[in-house]
Parts: sequence; structure tokens; C-alpha cells
Amino acid sequence: MSKLLTFQRILPACEEGRAGAWHAFLSQYSPVAFELLNVYAPWTSERRGAFWRDALLALSGEDFKRLRAFPHQAEREFLVELRTFLFERAQPLLDPSKDSIGTSAPTAEKIAALLEGAPLLHQEIMFLKLAGYSDATLEQLLRISPSVGKAGLERLRADYAAVLERAEDQCPWPAAWLAITHAAREARKPDCPALRQLIRVLDGQISWYEKEPIEQHRAHCLSCLEHWTAVLEVVGWAKRAQPLRDPQVDALLSALPLNEAVKEKKPFFKRLFA
Repeated sequence: MSKLLTFQRILPACEEGRAGAWHAFLSQYSPVAFELLNVYAPWTSERRGAFWRDALLALSGEDFKRLRAFPHQAEREFLVELRTFLFERAQPLLDPSKDSIGTSAPTAEKIAALLEGAPLLHQEIMFLKLAGYSDATLEQLLRISPSVGKAGLERLRADYAAVLERAEDQCPWPAAWLAITHAAREARKPDCPALRQLIRVLDGQISWYEKEPIEQHRAHCLSCLEHWTAVLEVVGWAKRAQPLRDPQVDALLSALPLNEAVKEKKPFFKRLFA
């Protein structure tokens, strides 16, 4: 993303239909969307591209009504909401009959029982492993050593040994998993920590007295585990993903309802020497 066009400026400008803002949006956030779809949507690259294009049209429809509902103050909050938006659109399109790797898909109840009593870090490791992440990616998302990662996976060996052998980032049961994440989001309660609080915990910007009750709650709440790992996912992919190339951005731009009447402001030196 251009250093001169911050996240807080991108979304309002996108809602005005400004081509420059949409170029920055697509360049920066399309790769994150594609990485998430690579994990959770077992489609061809062409179908994933078409899905993303349709999602963008949904965001920009009715005078950008859906986009206006997204968080505008913090980029990571926006990315978590974008992930939810993509998951909700993808879930009805996934075929449950293709959820098979030689073992049955987990359920929310089975996951809760599996995680009960485990340290928070081990819960995160197991949850993201069941989601389909490889050991190498887990180590990067959670910033852990291989030995810590292996210790956190021991509980999976009895019923989910098949997922331990996977070297690629791909959910083995996407239809079931997106249903689990949907149910977890729907089950959030008023006492669940807000997303902004979770991000402050991640950043270390919270006192021990504030952090302890949040982590005690998280240790027994599948909804908060889903919310927390959503932050880890989008932060990890945003750091790793490379900006989308201009030809790909231009192809997506051509499908959006841009406001041609809005003139993009030229950089100072271009105006000076025009």
C-alpha cells in the first residue's frame, strides 16, 4: 500500500468510487482474500478469482452499503470483518460431500471437548491445525518454535492423525469448518471480549489486571478462540502476501462502479510541473 494512502483514507475514498483508492484496496487486500480462499475454498484459481470479483461487487453495491458497515478505524479489525464476509459468502457454495481425508470432520462439540483444559497456546495450535494449516505456517502465524508446535498437537493424534501429516495449507473439511466458525460467531455472548480488546492483548497494550480475565474467559470459549485465531490469520497473511500486480488490479477495477466524475488529485510534483 502506498505510504501516502493510509487505511483510514482508503475506505472513505473507495466509498466515493475513487479509482486510486480502489487500486490501493485491491492491491493490498486481494492477496489476503486469495490466501484465505486458498485455505478454505477447494476451488480452481479461476473460480476463486470469480468469487472475489462477485464479493467486491457485493461490497460496492447499493452505493457501497456493505463496505460502509465495515470497521473504518483499524485495519486489522477491517480484515477480520472481511474474512467473516468472505466465509459467510463461501459457506453455502461448499459441497460437504467433498469434506473427506479419511477421517470424519470435527464438530464444535468435539473441538470444545478436545481443547478443554489445554493451555491457551495449545488451543490455538490445535484449532488452526484442524483449520488446515501446515506446521510451517503455524510456526509463523503463532511465532513459535517447531518443538512448541509439536507439543501442542499431541491431543490430535488419537482422532485426527491425518491432519498432522498435511504439508500444505488447505482445510481438509472446508464445508464443515466454515459451519463451525459460523456457529462460533453466532454464539458470541455479551461478556465475550470485543475484537479491539483482543488486538490490544495481541499487541501487549493491556495491563495484567485487564488481560487475566480475558484469557480466563478465552480458555473456555470457542467463540473467542475463533475470534482470536481470525486475528492471527489476517495479520499473518497481511504480512506475508505480496501486493497484487497492476494487470490483475486493473481487471478487477473494470468490474467496479467507479465514479468517473471524481477526479483523482495529482501528487504535488506532478501538479507543480504540469
